[in-house]
Amino acid sequence: MKISLYTKLIVLFLIGGMGLYYYQIASAEERPVTAVYVEAWRDPDDVKLDEKNVDIALLAFAKIDGTDIVFDKDKGTDELIRANIKKMTEANKRTKFVLAVGGYGVDGFSDATLDGNRYLFTENIMNTVKELDLDGVDIDWEYPAHDAWGTQKSRPEDTKNFTSLMRELREKLNMLPHQNRGYLLTFAAGAQDWYFDLVELDEVMKYADYVNVMSYDLTGKWSPMTGYNANLYIDKHNHSEHSVDQVIQGFLKHGVESKKILLGVPSYSYAWKDVKMKDGNPFSPGKPVDIDKVDLTYKEIEAKYLNKKGFKRYFDDKAKAAFLYDGNMFISYEDKEALKAKVDYIRNHELGGVMVWEYHKDAEDGIISYLSKQIIGDQEAE
Repeated sequence: MKISLYTKLIVLFLIGGMGLYYYQIASAEERPVTAVYVEAWRDPDDVKLDEKNVDIALLAFAKIDGTDIVFDKDKGTDELIRANIKKMTEANKRTKFVLAVGGYGVDGFSDATLDGNRYLFTENIMNTVKELDLDGVDIDWEYPAHDAWGTQKSRPEDTKNFTSLMRELREKLNMLPHQNRGYLLTFAAGAQDWYFDLVELDEVMKYADYVNVMSYDLTGKWSPMTGYNANLYIDKHNHSEHSVDQVIQGFLKHGVESKKILLGVPSYSYAWKDVKMKDGNPFSPGKPVDIDKVDLTYKEIEAKYLNKKGFKRYFDDKAKAAFLYDGNMFISYEDKEALKAKVDYIRNHELGGVMVWEYHKDAEDGIISYLSKQIIGDQEAE
């Protein structure tokens, strides 16, 4: 049988296309990933994840209502958020969307994961994943066997029940059709040393694809002294009690595979007023700014503070941390130099990638865009 030139061209085109497709998949698996928390109730038209090469969007947050899962207890609002999510996923085909359950101060995990409740709880989580055609589940239990400073119920059994929750979710995700889709199971983890005593990491990591390490809030509005939100290393003055490196090394020392660790980056800042910085030492007494009342997201930093109103940018080269100061107000924030150091750290330690909290706190061409370009290897981001 004689094959026409036209047919040969079509076959070559298809083979070439398939080769490119599998090359892209392989490349995506080899390089670190960019994961970003996105508040599910936001206008989907404002969520442009594909444009920013976001690999994983963690939809924040589904809340716990007994053993049920809701985005809002008001039925109309809940339905609107679900419709938003569908629009979001439709507009960002290349991004995996993962249902994030919980969040700081969200009660209900301790009861929902008890032996008599856990089956219904996991079934309802899976029903939401199927209804919204999502790519997995993220558990943001902050924290098992810890009352989160009086904000949630806790009990010692939480430790074992968290492991069981992750195991049962993994089993149910594995039963979904289209396994080539690669359903994800992730969880958010604390940066404090006591976290390792409350979670069976060696067991939990058998079922999890990634642990989203909240390696920020190393100091903040609770401190009467200025400091860094997410310094990569201890500063030259040895003032910082904690660093991102210490946090990540804690997970590695507890046997967590490096490729499963996502290093958390904040797109929000902390600040202090009435600060009198002396001799270039950034650690001084000050009055903490309430960031619930004063917008200090990166979006706002770029618009109103960076190189504006007398603010000067400083960089602690040992801590790899940036800050702004105008003679009175001190702002700890992330900038490209600090972010580049974190990307280098991710590569040098062969981590799984980066996680950003949160999408709408970022500028349009800000932290997320820069990180994704650096991780992909776009030299124009330098």
